[in-house]
Amino acid sequence: MSIIMKTYKQSSKMFKSVIQQQKRSFSSSLSRNAFAKMSLLGTVGNVNVRETKDGLQFINYSLAVNRYNPNEPDSRSTDWFNIAVFNEKQISFFNNYLKPGMQLYVECDVRQRQISDENGENKHTLTNLRQINYDVVRFAKKDTEEDEVN
Repeated sequence: MSIIMKTYKQSSKMFKSVIQQQKRSFSSSLSRNAFAKMSLLGTVGNVNVRETKDGLQFINYSLAVNRYNPNEPDSRSTDWFNIAVFNEKQISFFNNYLKPGMQLYVECDVRQRQISDENGENKHTLTNLRQINYDVVRFAKKDTEEDEVN
């Protein structure tokens, strides 16, 4: 048997033993790979810098996503999503560059909670979008005032 074949068999056995150790035994608890995620491609609207009750700074911005129906030529609608950013590096970038008109691709965690009225009845569902990742597709056009100054 060649050296290559022996090495292959040894590494194959090691790999199988690692895989077997990684298997999750049966459990009644939820697995950690259950999640709710949303991907959006849209244009930035309003941008607000806010603070939590604990004094943690975050950015909240709206994202307009246009929808088109190819079967109906004049059908166009826009959905608005409010997105919160808590990541410090993303906040730093957004403080300098996030402006209305910028086009972004955004990945968000999605969480929902029920809003109740005074009687305890569920009034409506609030959907919270927390940004995980983003890519700038297109920066916003510069204001004409900035162009005149430069």
